[in-house]
Amino acid sequence: MDMINKFNEELLKHKTSMKEDMEKLKTEQDVLRISYTINEKKLMDKIDSSIAKVIKKHIEGKESEILMKIWINEFKEIINDFEKLKKLKPKEFSLRLNEISDTIEVFKQKLLE
Repeated sequence: MDMINKFNEELLKHKTSMKEDMEKLKTEQDVLRISYTINEKKLMDKIDSSIAKVIKKHIEGKESEILMKIWINEFKEIINDFEKLKKLKPKEFSLRLNEISDTIEVFKQKLLE
């Protein structure tokens, strides 16, 4: 009986020790996760910053040209959508035309600046 009690005590000590070790590991794991998340965020911020700098450097002096290309593409979309507009009801058609007119007006103002 002594051996069984001794074995049970040893087992209990071992279990307690294992639980403590597991808690320590969980805590360390949580710290590592937080650390990883923070470092990942810092890395992504640095990458974003680097990409923004490279893009800014490449488009420097070409802003008007790039803006014009964007506008041309938007006008192409408007023209392509015009056929669809013709099929709309008069009220919807009028709303879409006003929207297009407003867009063109914004482009005009930007060109005049």
